[in-house]
Amino acid sequence: MSYIKKIKIDKDKKKVVSVRVSEIVVNAFNSAGVEAKEIGYEFKLPDVIEEALLSTLRELRDETGVDFLKLERFKYEMNSLQDKLQIDSRKRFDFNKLSNEIKTQAFNIGNTGESVDIDLIIKEKEKEIKSLWSTHMISKKEEKVRTELEELTENVASLKGQLNALHDDDYYNNGGHDRDMAHNEGWGHSYDKIRHAADNAYKETFDALMKKNKKEIQEQIDSENKATQARQKVFLCEKYPKKTDAEIKDILDAPFDINSL
Repeated sequence: MSYIKKIKIDKDKKKVVSVRVSEIVVNAFNSAGVEAKEIGYEFKLPDVIEEALLSTLRELRDETGVDFLKLERFKYEMNSLQDKLQIDSRKRFDFNKLSNEIKTQAFNIGNTGESVDIDLIIKEKEKEIKSLWSTHMISKKEEKVRTELEELTENVASLKGQLNALHDDDYYNNGGHDRDMAHNEGWGHSYDKIRHAADNAYKETFDALMKKNKKEIQEQIDSENKATQARQKVFLCEKYPKKTDAEIKDILDAPFDINSL
């Protein structure tokens, strides 16, 4: 059962404004509102004010060529996109300042007597900014990949160090050190003879036990291989969600090359 629910968010939020209007006009408006309802009409003061503001902006656009409403939408949408993309501070834009620059550019064009296409100016600015952001995002991804490769290289180096350490341990644990000491003391031939006999006896016993438990060992190997393949398939499906089962199988069947690390 879900305890949360999605709510509708109005991107164009309403803002309360305070205005001083003639008392006579307000009283007449309220009176007209009452009478209008009786004949099937309705109007509200916020709607009238908003429409009046929009009408004023349209008149100003027609006179100057500058559409202040589009500039405000440009600022809002670009700021929202900037936050969504999590643009670094060094690549962020001040859209209040940029909006003022566009407005000044439009006024300058209008003053020369030429027609002002503020839509074109805004679209060119958007295209320029989004291109810069795209390059920036690609650089961030490349930097992340480089960091991951460096970490992988360090891990490989660490593994090599561990392997070398294991080799040194094997040197002592498997008798390499003892054999060297025996040869240094002059009885190396006897040491090798004794060790050879012991190894043969051990090998005969080991081989016999391996043969006896061959079926059980193979079952364990098969079980582990299936489990490993299942884990690998889950990992690859999460990493490449768009790939088909056949493509995932090709990746699993491909030979592993340690030199690719």
